[in-house]
Amino acid sequence: MRAITGMCVFSLAVISCVSMAQRAAESNPPAKRLLKPAGAIRTGNVDNVGQVRYLKDTGDYLFVWKGLDGRTVQATYVPEWKAQVTLLVSVRRESDNTWRYLYTLRNLPRSPLQVTAVYMLTNVQPLRVWVEKGWRFVGVVDTYKGKAHEFAENPLVELSSPLKPGGELRFQVLSEYPPAVTDCFVTTDAPIIRVPEEMPTALADRLPRGFEGGLHGYTLAPTDSLTAERFLEQWRVAIRAGWVTDKPLARQLTKHVEEAVEAVRRGGRSAARDALAAIQKLVDQHQKHIEPEAQALLLESLPCLVR
Repeated sequence: MRAITGMCVFSLAVISCVSMAQRAAESNPPAKRLLKPAGAIRTGNVDNVGQVRYLKDTGDYLFVWKGLDGRTVQATYVPEWKAQVTLLVSVRRESDNTWRYLYTLRNLPRSPLQVTAVYMLTNVQPLRVWVEKGWRFVGVVDTYKGKAHEFAENPLVELSSPLKPGGELRFQVLSEYPPAVTDCFVTTDAPIIRVPEEMPTALADRLPRGFEGGLHGYTLAPTDSLTAERFLEQWRVAIRAGWVTDKPLARQLTKHVEEAVEAVRRGGRSAARDALAAIQKLVDQHQKHIEPEAQALLLESLPCLVR
């Protein structure tokens, strides 16, 4: 394992490395690329102690209960997942057989909240990280979901540097390991719920915990445990995530992926290479229907299994 060599802000030369495919995807991200709520809040009556109501006009939640003096008490919860955020990534293999991951985090103009941190589940230490000024790579941190790469606003640079609505942040990770599908979580600056007196436990239990209060999606991060079985599982996640936008093409690619994986399991390298060649031909012919993340899995990760 190579050690981390450092962290720096982007230079113009580094920024120019972002692929054309990624730039095209960033220009007008489709709704399906928006990160989704990581959790949910159940509404209705709660154990005869109060209610949780969803406020359609604002997307907030109202917690209502009887106070100690018998009067009605209300508290409004603003969920972090109200933010409108995308996290896109493309991957390319370098001449020294390392992989460069190019991420773009966007907080869309209509988003009502600012983004404060991004977590990508992986235990792999990067060789090097580049982050735009105002943010930092915190490191490989322990979370209740497992180890993760954490990127966050940098209090050492500015008192407050969250990603504002309409803002965009680029960061890169250099790794000796190929890409794998992983969970990502985004936190925002939603205000903390304020209550005039202690909320009943049954109501408080309805509040999301940890990452469940924020946004969730899938992205790519380095993996040091790539196997045929795991690749097939991850490819199916990629399909469910909509990374292949044409359904017949998705079925074709999945058929060839299954053929390649089965051949690798049997030790049939020739058959695996034939399946990989068919996949590469489909990618070349239908790039506009295949998101950069799916292309990276097919053209960077799968060949590592076949070789």
